[in-house]
Amino acid sequence: MKFFTTLLIMIAGFAHSQSYYMYDFRNVPEDELAVMTENEEHFWSKVAQDQIKKGNMTGWAMLERMGGSADEPNVLFYIGAGSKKNIDQLGNSFGEGSQNVMKQMGDGAAVFVNRALNVNSRRVGQVFLNRIHTESDNDWNYHNYVKTNFSKVSDVNKMNELQGKIWGKYIKKMMDKNETSQKLWSASNVVSPNGSGYNWNYLSIDTYMTYGDALDGGWKSTPTIPDLSEINSLMGGGFYKQVMWRVVMSVNSEGEFRKH
Repeated sequence: MKFFTTLLIMIAGFAHSQSYYMYDFRNVPEDELAVMTENEEHFWSKVAQDQIKKGNMTGWAMLERMGGSADEPNVLFYIGAGSKKNIDQLGNSFGEGSQNVMKQMGDGAAVFVNRALNVNSRRVGQVFLNRIHTESDNDWNYHNYVKTNFSKVSDVNKMNELQGKIWGKYIKKMMDKNETSQKLWSASNVVSPNGSGYNWNYLSIDTYMTYGDALDGGWKSTPTIPDLSEINSLMGGGFYKQVMWRVVMSVNSEGEFRKH
């Protein structure tokens, strides 16, 4: 899997807890989307299952953008790595998993599978992130919709501190009190690529079971939001961009596949 190699060398030197993952963005024409989805369901999700069960990955998902501009990525892959060691081995892990799945299919089927996989990836970007904070509803098991909140922050370490102390603490309390139908929140900083040439370096996500809840935050009543002035100041006044995604399929940390 050559597409991993360009970013793998840029991971070293990060001191936070090891909860690394990749966002892999694609812009897939409508007439190619069905074939890609079939390939992901019947082959690549099985590769992910194989490697997650071996401890080489921590999760995998395919998401499709809801709304937005036609020139933006319309498909997003989440690839959980976990540790730096797993990041270093991701290319090998996908290669090993692919071989294992092919063997299970048998030689005859593998010929047709290889032919089906020989399609344009339509990749437009890859980002490695480190998840610093996660809060979830007590009965969270999975979710169907994800709102990604992209921002360009001036001080990543300060942002990590404030996200946990202010918003993470608040949203966990609201989920526990059933004041919102939100299922999970997390905050991550970009590990690679980084620098002033990129328009975002920080990501938080909000997840829900229904699209309607994702659109309005799932609040049961008008919330009393804590003071976010410090957080907003670090973001230059607000998010760079918010994008909504539908989870098409996923493999959880136990290697269990779900078609959403």
